[in-house]
Amino acid sequence: MFAGLLLAAIFGGLLWEASSFQYSSEFAPGPGFAPVWISAIGLILSLLIAGNAWRTASGQDHPIGDGTEPLDRAGLFRVGATLIGLVVMLIIAPRLGLMPSMLVFLLFLTLAVQRLPFLLGVGASVATVCFIDLVFVRLLGVPIPSGPLGF
Repeated sequence: MFAGLLLAAIFGGLLWEASSFQYSSEFAPGPGFAPVWISAIGLILSLLIAGNAWRTASGQDHPIGDGTEPLDRAGLFRVGATLIGLVVMLIIAPRLGLMPSMLVFLLFLTLAVQRLPFLLGVGASVATVCFIDLVFVRLLGVPIPSGPLGF
């Protein structure tokens, strides 16, 4: 419960600071748009974590484990592989472009890390990149790094 409350305090402070930025401009989101939404979502999720921990501690909910289980090696591998993939994506994005880099990262994440079926992983990855391109690049006009292929 302490971790959830600590995260809530951190995200609350970030939300307060983010609210000092300009939220929108005449035709597009301003510099405060993303920080406000990210910190608000983080605040809500951290309060849910704290509330779930409180319910479990008060006996209103039955936990799956008692918290003394050893760390799962497969879970640690997935977390580590995801972080390494994210770092690689950030390194190659300026050279290859954000959208192709994001597609490579999502394909790695869905096919190698999560081991989804091939068509599902490819479909989810392509759909996510198309959705991000549609919303942020086409509708909101957010400039993104483009690579040698122009996207």
